[in-house]
Amino acid sequence: MKKKTIFSLPCASTSAIGDPILVDESRGLLLSMVCDDDPINRSFGVLFIKPRAFRKREEIYCTVWHIEDAYDTVCEIQGSDWVDELRAAATPDKRDYWVMRHFMIYVDSFGCLEVVAESVLLDENTET
Repeated sequence: MKKKTIFSLPCASTSAIGDPILVDESRGLLLSMVCDDDPINRSFGVLFIKPRAFRKREEIYCTVWHIEDAYDTVCEIQGSDWVDELRAAATPDKRDYWVMRHFMIYVDSFGCLEVVAESVLLDENTET
């Protein structure tokens, strides 16, 4: 399996104010954070569109694979065994119905989040 970089977070997760929040909402699965980006606090989220499955590993269970190239960076896992597993578990008429891409991001003090979804985007706002 190979990782392809999609985008990096707008600020380092080490500058997070509080813990990242993971919320399943109507528009998708949202990982949101607020960072101290002196002189402002910057709020942003990573929004996974049409999520089909997700899993999270606490830092203690992360290997080099979960961190390398994914630290504060959303990557797409190409040739994903997990996507193959999910397709195989689906009913035959739904196996190829959805776009299923495997994304991964590692966030400091949060761990590794993996999501199978149609797409992902950076949802960025700025607060003073």
